[in-house]
Amino acid sequence: MNESLRTIRDWLSEGALLPMSHSLQMIRPSRRTVREIYFDGMRFRKQASGWDEKHKTDWILDRLRFSLRRAYAETDYYRELFDRIGFDPKSDFGFDDFGRLPVLDRTDIHREGMRMVSQRLPRELLKRDATGGSSGTPTEIWLGPEESGWRESAGDTFNSRIGVPPGTRTGYFWGHHLDVRATDDLRTRIYGFIHNSKTFNCFRLSPEVFESYHAEFERWRPACIVAYAGALGSFAEYIIERGYRPSYPTRCFVTGAEKLMPHHRKMIEEAFGRPVHERYGSRDAGFIAYQIDPRRSLDFEIDWADLLLEPEHEGEDSSILITKLHADGMPMIRYRIDDVGRFPRGSRPGHPTFHLHEVIGRITDGVRMPDGRWIHGIEFPHLLKDHPVREFMLHQKADYSVRLMIVPKAGFSEESMRAITGIVTSNLPGLPVTVDLVDQVPRTRANKWRPVVSDVEWAVEEAAR
Repeated sequence: MNESLRTIRDWLSEGALLPMSHSLQMIRPSRRTVREIYFDGMRFRKQASGWDEKHKTDWILDRLRFSLRRAYAETDYYRELFDRIGFDPKSDFGFDDFGRLPVLDRTDIHREGMRMVSQRLPRELLKRDATGGSSGTPTEIWLGPEESGWRESAGDTFNSRIGVPPGTRTGYFWGHHLDVRATDDLRTRIYGFIHNSKTFNCFRLSPEVFESYHAEFERWRPACIVAYAGALGSFAEYIIERGYRPSYPTRCFVTGAEKLMPHHRKMIEEAFGRPVHERYGSRDAGFIAYQIDPRRSLDFEIDWADLLLEPEHEGEDSSILITKLHADGMPMIRYRIDDVGRFPRGSRPGHPTFHLHEVIGRITDGVRMPDGRWIHGIEFPHLLKDHPVREFMLHQKADYSVRLMIVPKAGFSEESMRAITGIVTSNLPGLPVTVDLVDQVPRTRANKWRPVVSDVEWAVEEAAR
């Protein structure tokens, strides 16, 4: 396909097919409300783009009061909780008052279930969703039309800001649910045609697959590639090893699903010469934060119009708490999302944060020491980056022992093994460490790479129950 035909194809999606699709959804009663709210969210974010922090904070407080009053009026769980702790959501409470409310975690959601769901919304308007279960049992949540519309507008607003508006030629180096082949039906193909997108399965990779994807990307030349971070890092390594000079993507990359490690970012930028925007989100909270201009700053900008994000504790590194501001189906207030963030100085519990310096990773992505210290897993990719390691996983068992699984690259030797064993042992003093060579490291249920996983925390929690 030559460039003029690609341009016509792009215009067809952006200028005709997507507007027509939106019009058809306005006709369908089941989608009309969601689509109307989607456009409201798009307009609001555009109008509020120039607001200063005080204006944003005032708006968030008004919206927060509305959200807590709605949760009290419409759910059994929050009505009983607020009454039990003596919190009156009808009062003109402030952020400090809000910061004293109990934290919600996954075990609360598993236990309370439908008692957290709005009694006002008809069940046919609720949409069930669930996390991938990478840190244990999947968390079941319910979305109403308002939350669904705001979620959709969040993603499209971000894409537009980085130069990839809806309908732009986009390749998804991703997993469609758990298996792309199982969902490659007519409906999926129609969706791809309308949205000008193609999906490339990142779950089954090999040199042959990489070669075929490279050839297809060269023919199609997507403007943007949205990818699992680890899979894109491996693809970039393949491109560098072959000495290719790709002409794709023409604009940028967006990574998600997994933490983008610094060495992967470096390889992607070296291989393709395009900016890499890391996107932070989850199935239970939607799109949370984005790197808007990674060549200038790697800070994440919070989608404050949809979510109030705060630290659980004061200090630079803290667990991230999320409060949904448009959760008409299932309110989630001060929800511990099980991720650790690096917050700007002065961030306080209860008060909204508008930027994160870094999303460090999951709470369980670290090694626990018997004396209570915790070494975050982000340290280990840095320690191994100069060794011939293609991929690794450090797994700490419930007895504190550590097994490091390594997929070696060419040039891996006995000296490499000794050096790596020495590095890991010296950084984990007193812990039993074994190092094994493997063909492939395990993935989560959602097929995500987690370089460091500890079972210690879960074992302690189970023993306490």
